[in-house]
This record gives sequence, C-alpha cells and structure tokens, in this order.
Amino acid sequence: MMKKVSGYVLCLFIAGILVFPALPSAQEQGSQPAETSETGKAADLGEWWLRNPLTYKPVPEQFLYHLEADYSWTRNTGNQTDDSHSLSALLTLRKKIFTYNLRYTFDKQNSAKRGNPPKQDMNVTLRKSTKHEIHNDFRVALTEHLFFSPGIFWLEDDYSQIKDRYTYYAGFGYALVPHPRLRVNVFGAYAYEELDYIDDYHEVYKLLEDWEKEASAPDYDPGTKRSKLIYLYEDVRFYLTRSVALNHSMKYFRDTDDSDKYRWNFSVGADIKITEHILATFNYNEDYDNAPESIMGLRKRDTSIGAGVKLSF
Repeated sequence: MMKKVSGYVLCLFIAGILVFPALPSAQEQGSQPAETSETGKAADLGEWWLRNPLTYKPVPEQFLYHLEADYSWTRNTGNQTDDSHSLSALLTLRKKIFTYNLRYTFDKQNSAKRGNPPKQDMNVTLRKSTKHEIHNDFRVALTEHLFFSPGIFWLEDDYSQIKDRYTYYAGFGYALVPHPRLRVNVFGAYAYEELDYIDDYHEVYKLLEDWEKEASAPDYDPGTKRSKLIYLYEDVRFYLTRSVALNHSMKYFRDTDDSDKYRWNFSVGADIKITEHILATFNYNEDYDNAPESIMGLRKRDTSIGAGVKLSF
C-alpha cells in the first residue's frame, strides 16, 4: 500500500511541474511589505505559518496567529463494524523570528463483530481505544534556511496501555527546498524519553510470573522506562494547483543504546481548498514500531486511510 500511494504522489508531482509556468509566484507576493488589519492578521503573507519568517523582506513586525482544525471519520460495516474518528488542531503564534506551534491529536477506534446465534444481532466488542497526543514546538529562525527548535511530545494510548510518554528534544532544522511551489524541510535532534504504562500492563506481567513465562518480556520495567533517542523529521508540501496541495511527512526515532529499538510514522495526503477557510482532506498514515512490548502481543505496523474536512483561520 505504501509503495502504491508513493507512486500516486509521484505522478501528481510530475503533473504539477508541467503546469508550473502557468501559475503565479507566491514568493514574489510574500516578499512585499505586509499590510495589517486591526486584528493583527497579515493580509498578504500567504501561508506564513509554513514559512521561515526571515524569508520575508522585511520580517513582519506584527503579532501573527493561525488556527486550524481537521476532522475525519471512517466506518466499515458487514460481519464486522469498525469506527475510526480522528481530530487534530493546530495553534501557531509568531512574533518576528520566534514561532510557537501547539498541536493536539485525538484518535478513537471502535471495532465489533456480530455475536453467534441466538445473539447474532448483538455486537461483541473487539477493540475500543482512544489516543491523545500533544506536541509543543518552539522555533527560532537563525537564517532564511536554518532554525533551532526545542520541543516536547506527550502521548497517552490506552490500546498500547501507555499511560504517559514524554519525549523531550532539541535540534536544528533546515529548508532544503524553499521554492514557492515546493517546500522540503528536514530536522534532526537529540531526544530524551520517559515512558510509563497503565496498571493493567503490570498486572499482565504478574500473570506471566505466575505462569513462569516472564522471560517472554525481557524489556519489562516496573517503573519509568528512560531512553536516549535520535529524532529525525522531514516534511514536504507541494502546490499542485492554486487549490490543491500535497503533503508528506516522516518522523523517525531510534534508541541510541539499542539500534533494534526504533519507530517511525509515515504520512501522505492532500488538501483541497473549497472556500477561503474550508478544505477537504485525504490522508494515508502508517505507524511502525520495531520494538513493541511482547507482553502486549501488538503488531508492529498500524495503518489508516481517511478523508475529512479542515477549517483554517
């Protein structure tokens, strides 16, 4: 599936290059002095929250803010019913060369199947879970291409029985391609992580001890698990037309003490502008963890495909 989606993106990318000469340069618009309104929002900066403030000449002096919310829902029915809800919200604040991003993500999944006779009309729950993630990201622009960023990820995932996972990081990002139609950014950082599981997780391990099978969970830790990580990130945004933008991002975390422990997230999607503030969204997301706890019996790979609507202000 991942190869097929990547092939579609490549075809759209080539098509966009062919129509590029017919479209105006957003960079030329952004290089003009910013006109401001009484609310403090810029009138002609375009999607400034996706750009380094030093790419504007002059750098906007006013306080800028941006808010967007994205929601998608998927239902599959038949012998098994699956419901998937996904909500994300982003708040971006900027003053001169300083930018703060706060992103919240919520996912809820419910899976059920029909019961056996005589209760075939009743649903039997297979999976019911929620996941919350908050990402605090603070950036300081150093040059037109380079920025420094410390930040924190927080995760709560009851399906994986994660009570709290804090990932602290600090590193540098660079704009490889700052083209008005194509933007490619990369980021590298050193990270420190603390992980705590819910009580049910530890109860399962006690059962393994009773069954003398605790050797099947060699990485079990009754307290907080601490790790040192390398965090790498890249994101791409390509404007196929004035109303269609393709997005891609990749997050990668690797334990510096054990190279077999790593995880990554791959995402690709599209934003289709309907009105000035409303967009239709399509996305494919894939999470992979090479070192899931054997105590849980979880699969290493988890994928999702969704469509929804985004509000952007």
